[in-house]
Amino acid sequence: MAWQGVEIEIEVPCAGGQKHPVRLRFTGWGEYEVAYNPCEELLGPVFARMAACTHYLHGKFPEAFRNDTDLKRRLLEAFGAAGAPAVPALIQALGDSGWEVRRAATEALVKIGTPAVSPLIQALGDRSENVRCAAAWALGDLGDPQAVSPLIQALGDSDWDVRAAAAEALGKLGDPQAVPALIQALGDSGWNVRRAAAEALGAIGDPQAIPALIKALGDSDSDVRAAAAWALGKLGDPQAVPALIKALGNSDSDVRAAAAEALGAIGDPQAIPALIKALGDDLYDVCRASAEALGKLGDPQAVPALSVWAHAGEDAARDALQTLGHPMLDLPQAVAQVAAQGAWGVLIRALTCTQVREVVVGLGAPAVPALIQALGDVWYDVCRASAEALGAIGDPQAVPALSVWAHAGKDAARDALQTLGHPILDLPQAVAQVAAQGAWGVLIRALTCTQVREVVVGLGAPAVPALIQALGDDEFQVRWAAAEVLGDLGDPQAVPALIQALGDDDFQVRWVAAKALGAIGDPQAVPALIQALGDSDWAVRAVAAWALGAIGDPQAVPALIEALGDDWDDVRRAAQQAIQQIQTRQSQTKRP
Repeated sequence: MAWQGVEIEIEVPCAGGQKHPVRLRFTGWGEYEVAYNPCEELLGPVFARMAACTHYLHGKFPEAFRNDTDLKRRLLEAFGAAGAPAVPALIQALGDSGWEVRRAATEALVKIGTPAVSPLIQALGDRSENVRCAAAWALGDLGDPQAVSPLIQALGDSDWDVRAAAAEALGKLGDPQAVPALIQALGDSGWNVRRAAAEALGAIGDPQAIPALIKALGDSDSDVRAAAAWALGKLGDPQAVPALIKALGNSDSDVRAAAAEALGAIGDPQAIPALIKALGDDLYDVCRASAEALGKLGDPQAVPALSVWAHAGEDAARDALQTLGHPMLDLPQAVAQVAAQGAWGVLIRALTCTQVREVVVGLGAPAVPALIQALGDVWYDVCRASAEALGAIGDPQAVPALSVWAHAGKDAARDALQTLGHPILDLPQAVAQVAAQGAWGVLIRALTCTQVREVVVGLGAPAVPALIQALGDDEFQVRWAAAEVLGDLGDPQAVPALIQALGDDDFQVRWVAAKALGAIGDPQAVPALIQALGDSDWAVRAVAAWALGAIGDPQAVPALIEALGDDWDDVRRAAQQAIQQIQTRQSQTKRP
């Protein structure tokens, strides 16, 4: 029997501002005819053509349909209930502009099952990337093996969302024949494709993917690195352990957490010291994942560190000890053993617990270097607790770092110095001594204080490596402060890191990075600054133009001329001035 479509009742406007129901028969996506209109019975077919409702149905309704998600959902439900005959219409719906609608159409096709497979495979070649992407989703959910080869082919699609959807679908299908193509997809230009490929390889579980996944732990994108760590955990092969241990030190917390989980899943005891150290991570998710991993590994050397965290009230540590089948140690015993293991980060992270802090104070001088370093912690509560502990211990080697923080306006540092009975050192003297102690984290964390920044500039080249590292700090205030100091220092070794900072998520960091590059004046920054002329923030575009003028490289002129058409006056003015600077420099260079 031929496909008759499905009927949907809607309300339409008619004469006098009134509304009444009509039934529409849909035979395709947006393709309909009027099945029943009461005005035809009332007025007859001839006069009904002149009715307001008829004009609406043939004039404004198509546009209203395109914008009515609820109506589309009702139609998709009706198509889904119609079963196999509605598959072509549902395939059409995969090209809808709304993501929710495309997902609902995908779900309807999956419910229909086998009759949808061949049309969906054919839809992988549709001209619309939305259709191709949704078709890949649906084929993954359907799980039919005949889709494997077409999905492998879709890994070469021109659209990266389609390639990512194909990789995700292949992971769900779990067929090892897709592994070589997915390994190749780990080198795709699209980060979401690489991430989906890594996850798919983990789901399939073929060991031939291990070397490629280990390599992916060094990917430029953090989501890809985290997916690779997760996949290696699923594969469970010990050859990945050294790389995963290294990933525990990754700059991204999601990667570190995924690496900890993977090490717990693999269960290799060589990871235990690194996981104990990771209990002192500055992000809770990493600490939790490390505790869970240590519980799975079952080695008693983790008991002291887990006991410290359990005393600090962390349920993940208590659960891990229960998994280990080991009682919680007394706090003084646990703290002493953790200190003996050199896992000071664990103690520092737990310092905000009063009981832990009191026991750490009892350790005396051996705790002081770690506590000084902790004054540069990313969390202010930890900094404050460290200052209190240093004041209670009373060791004068803490005076320089506490003085820096006191100058930065931190009351806890002032209180600690008062407890020590020591006056605040002059800021230049304090900064110089902290640098000599190698406690750069203290200085970096205090860079948001203008006076500290000015003194750190006076340190010169020795400060540059720490400042470059600070460009990757979690706090944007620290990143922009570090970029500002690097610009003031004018050291060319900072240029590559400042170029990278032009891609920072925060516009203030991008702005000060561009300004710093202009101040340093190294021509290797010119291509990146030209690209920054297209930044989403007008202030960044303006300072990029200024920086290009300051560097004076003629290759920037075409891009600066284009910037004369910018929407913002400040950008146009900066571009004009930069062009004049470059032209002036060129004319001066040509003079005999």
